[in-house]
Formats: sequence, structure tokens, C-alpha cells
Amino acid sequence: MEKVFCISYSDFGYLLSEQDWKVEIKKLDDYDYGVFEDILSSGQFLIKRRFISNLPDIFDDSSETKSEPVLPEDIKRFIFKRGDREVYVISSTDFEQLFSLDSRDEYGCVFVEQNRITCKCADPEDLAEDVVILASGGIDLNNPDLNL
Repeated sequence: MEKVFCISYSDFGYLLSEQDWKVEIKKLDDYDYGVFEDILSSGQFLIKRRFISNLPDIFDDSSETKSEPVLPEDIKRFIFKRGDREVYVISSTDFEQLFSLDSRDEYGCVFVEQNRITCKCADPEDLAEDVVILASGGIDLNNPDLNL
């Protein structure tokens, strides 16, 4: 089984707000409509948050409770990596129950076999929103025309 990093939701928030993130915004060329991604990097961490720009109102779902339009199923909203490994964000309570005996690194991460994650991971939509709020450093991450 593959080894991955896990971090609690509270440590994820701390990481977002305390790291100095280098931000790049680029358009994904594989789509006919305006799909962009924010690429945030700091040390060994890489976060990609994807979003749609200039979405016509016809695609808006007024019953949707998310703060941004939901992406088509073939586009992953949120990618979080440390080096070449996935990082899974888990609720703080579940993280404590699963990994209380594991040693954590300076970021609050544990490096474990993926099959040890026996709970639901945090919602990628919520994590993407947290990136906009906590890691943007005042940069409008929804602005594809921003020249960084």
C-alpha cells in the first residue's frame, strides 16, 4: 500500500496561514471553457486549487450551497502534495483518534500507509475555500487576469 501524509484540519489551517506561499495562476489548456488553477508552493508543499472563470449564468445552480461553481466531475478541485506524496486532510477529531500514537513532524503531519485512513477526508470544496481565505496573502485567487 502507498504511504501518504495526513494532517489534521486545524494543522492544515495553521499551515495555510503561517507559510509564505508563492502564488501562480494559470489556465488549463485541456478545456474549451475557462478553467484555471491557483498553484501555491512553499518549501516542500504544493497546493493546486482549480476554478472556472467567466462562467455563464446558464451553468449556475441556485440550489447549490457552495461558494463557487462546482467543477465538472473530470476536474479535481483541490490537490495537496508534499514532495511527490499526497497529503490528506482529516477532521481534527478523527486525526487524533487514528494517529494519536504516531509521531508528528514540525507541520503536524504523519507519514502512514494509506489504508490506515479509515475515515472520510475533508471536503475538497471546503479545503479550496480555506486556501482562498487563509493562504492568498491578499491576492485574489479567483482572478485569472492577475499578473503575478
